[in-house]
Amino acid sequence: MAEVGEKTDDVAHNFIEVPQEFVVCTGWHALCSNSTDCTINGDKAYCDCMRVNETHIVYTSEIQDAVVKNLTQAKCTNEHPCDVDQAPVCNAIKDGQYEVDGVKYDWVSTYSYRGWCSLLKNLTACDQNATGYTGDRYWAICDAAPCTENQNGSNPDKPLICQCRINDTPFVGMNGSCTGDGGGIMSSMPLWAWDFSNNTYPFAMPGYEYVQGACAACKSDPLPP
Repeated sequence: MAEVGEKTDDVAHNFIEVPQEFVVCTGWHALCSNSTDCTINGDKAYCDCMRVNETHIVYTSEIQDAVVKNLTQAKCTNEHPCDVDQAPVCNAIKDGQYEVDGVKYDWVSTYSYRGWCSLLKNLTACDQNATGYTGDRYWAICDAAPCTENQNGSNPDKPLICQCRINDTPFVGMNGSCTGDGGGIMSSMPLWAWDFSNNTYPFAMPGYEYVQGACAACKSDPLPP
């Protein structure tokens, strides 16, 4: 037994909370899910993206505002998860306080399910290391990318331009192929993030259970034997 005042090896004191992987927000955001013609300029891919007002999901490890990222990952953990709109990043996006490299942005690219049923039909596995591969080497990852109004845009459905990071790892083809349109590259997700056998995410993605049902054919399911 420890003496009075003696320090004990309390496991609880050494417990480190794991940041919540995804947080859910509501309101306006940029959506780059079907941006398949992003142009490379230096170390960035510039993607023309949609402007939508709906529930959206932020991948916390990709938050590019360092202060907001630290606040979000400190407050929102697996042990004490944030509910909808409780994450600091949600307020930063809504209030135009999302800052990257000293610049505050009114628009941020996050993930939502707009148009997902049509996208689901055109997913393709793209592995640059596979024998005979002929698709793009690079792809754009637009999670939590800063965005601005596109003053020279020609597509009214994509009035925003987002500064996305470039990746050269295996990815999911979003347009039925592994090649971007018009000589550009596509905004996508890493290959490990999609289970092609079961048409689902291999991890818990908020809200996908409802989208999966909405995308399914309207018919009765068979009873178990």
